[in-house]
Amino acid sequence: MPDDTTHADMTELEQSLTALASMPPDSLLRRTVVSVGSADEAATTDSPIGPVWIAWSTRGVTAVSPLFASPLFDDFALIHRRTAFEANHLPNELAEAVTSALDSGDSAGVPIDTTGIGTFQQAVLGACATIPAGQVRPYGWIASEINNPGSVRAVGSALGKNPIPLLIPCHRVVRSDGSLGNYAFGAEIKHDLLIREGAILA
Repeated sequence: MPDDTTHADMTELEQSLTALASMPPDSLLRRTVVSVGSADEAATTDSPIGPVWIAWSTRGVTAVSPLFASPLFDDFALIHRRTAFEANHLPNELAEAVTSALDSGDSAGVPIDTTGIGTFQQAVLGACATIPAGQVRPYGWIASEINNPGSVRAVGSALGKNPIPLLIPCHRVVRSDGSLGNYAFGAEIKHDLLIREGAILA
């Protein structure tokens, strides 16, 4: 008696091989380098600060960059030491998670990939990611959270190079005197984001 499961598996394999064989060489190369982690993909989506590029790997989101800032693809290779290919759209599941996070300010449901980022910056970004929407923390709080209370200046530098703003909410980190401090996209956008989240009054 023939094994239906084996036959179904073979049919699926044949279909996959046929699809690969029909791919143009450039598409096949792109799919291969993305699947092995040698390149990411990126597409645009809306956000509270306007359209942004979202880059992702097989492990999660690797970069967020507003369209009005320096082009994502110019900086991506410098930060991540790999390239990113432009895609038509985010994968459906990731798109839903990102949209929900950008709307709510809670990015806990978004997979984040900080592979290639230094240990210190990973610790800083990890602490920053725990700050809830509607609240702020001083730079010194993050330094204490990562058990390095003397690193306040270095914390500020690490946040200034945050490759995943909005989803890792560096805009929620302020100076100890309550003033906003620096933000990669300008103090006005930082102020507007905090108003939107209810952290400060309009």
